[in-house]
Amino acid sequence: MKITDCPSLRLVIPLIGGILISDIVGNTGNQAHFMLCVLVPVLSATFFSFISGGRFPRLYGLFLSLSFFLTGYFVYGLHMQGVMVRWPAERADYHGTLVDWPYERAASYRLDLTLTDPGFEGRRIYLYVPKDSSVFSVTPGGMVSFRGVIDMPQSDSFSDFDYRKYLYRQGVSGTLWVSSRYWHKEPGEMAGGVRIKAVRIRHAMFDRYREWGLEGKPLALVAAVSLGYKRELDESTRELYSASGASHLLAVSGLHVGIMYSFLYFLFPFFLNRRNLLWLRELIVICVMWGFAFLTGMPVSIIRSVVMFSMIALCRATGRDSSSVNTLAFAALVMLVADPASLFDIGFRLSFCAVLSILLFGPVISGALNTRTKAGSWLRDLMSVSIAAQIGTAPMVIYSFTGFPTYFMLTNLLSIPIMFMMVTLSMTLWALAWIDPLRNLILKSLVFLSDLMEGILSRIVSLPFSRIEVNIDEAWKVWALYGIVILVYCWLAERKTRHLVRALSIVALWCVLSFFRNIG
Repeated sequence: MKITDCPSLRLVIPLIGGILISDIVGNTGNQAHFMLCVLVPVLSATFFSFISGGRFPRLYGLFLSLSFFLTGYFVYGLHMQGVMVRWPAERADYHGTLVDWPYERAASYRLDLTLTDPGFEGRRIYLYVPKDSSVFSVTPGGMVSFRGVIDMPQSDSFSDFDYRKYLYRQGVSGTLWVSSRYWHKEPGEMAGGVRIKAVRIRHAMFDRYREWGLEGKPLALVAAVSLGYKRELDESTRELYSASGASHLLAVSGLHVGIMYSFLYFLFPFFLNRRNLLWLRELIVICVMWGFAFLTGMPVSIIRSVVMFSMIALCRATGRDSSSVNTLAFAALVMLVADPASLFDIGFRLSFCAVLSILLFGPVISGALNTRTKAGSWLRDLMSVSIAAQIGTAPMVIYSFTGFPTYFMLTNLLSIPIMFMMVTLSMTLWALAWIDPLRNLILKSLVFLSDLMEGILSRIVSLPFSRIEVNIDEAWKVWALYGIVILVYCWLAERKTRHLVRALSIVALWCVLSFFRNIG
């Protein structure tokens, strides 16, 4: 498959370019209005070149790419304009709605608030309060009053991490710490937004797990993979999954949505497979998947996966073939236009890169591994997915975490089947929880699988050279690696030597730059 055959992918690339350039130049919204003035004539030129009947295909492609580049620049500028706020220098009274459960830190609790005061309505801030009993009285949707001076996010001068820009990208406009006497919960009805309701329901489902007898690490793992609730995971568990290369299993993502997608089709009676009832089956699938996204708090990874599978379901309902790469790119396009700052979320980037690499390199690797048995085919497919996912995420993982798990293949071969069973059992548990014997059996099975997973990952981490320490210290090297990966794929797909020559040229340029930097 040629990348150029995917129109959505050809549009999302200039959109990403516009967002990146807007972030590099420090677009805070002042340039957004100017960019809008430029975007309007470019869109007009794109429209006229389109209705010309294809007489100017190159001109149309140029204007279309430029339109999406300017759109990315414009929407990111608007986002930053809405986030960056100049707060009053004097102490003032504020009111806000709590949008999530209080987050415990080493010496305080963090309250995630959306302000309701005129002039600052909708602005999101982090309010840090002391550890005392009053914190436990606030719940998502509750109103909080406080008095203090809200500061713009600040970066630590002793660290290379830009905490200020990180918070802005997360939509956080300010932070402050107040003592117990300067904040309190307001009486009255709680807010009922969609996300707040989702957070409450997810917490109620977590409490139900606890009532059923789950506790400790099994409770934390089951809640993480079925509800996306990761607050109960201790540091040792996170480090174990990270060191073994299984961190992606803790994040509710495409794997979990894919399991649910297959599970739903298995449950449907045969009559829904008839041609005149296909639309009903796909409608039920879409509704259940979006319901699952709602229950997990609607994280980015789930939204991306649900959008993609919804597009596939719509194509099936209408009897049209769907390109998975094109569908994935369309999902990215929609999400980046709606929230351009999500491009800088490491989970968003890893998720899309992994899935795109699986779709591109998976068939190539699978075709190179010949097998004649069903067990061999299953093993081949699992290996192909694992290798392809690592190809797509390795540059970013090394850049972000300065290391790479050596036995990622062994980890995925052993852990993915266990995770498949855990997610499937978690879904079955909610359907059969009213039958006590079956519920207890499923809960015991989940505890067993949780302990088995931890034991396997611990053994893998204990193997010699289980982690390679590699450092990519500059962002341009990451882009260079991805350029090489894309060109190698184009060479494998099209068998044109020029793609391989370009990939080798990037390698040569890298070596030259590194040489002069080392002797400089």
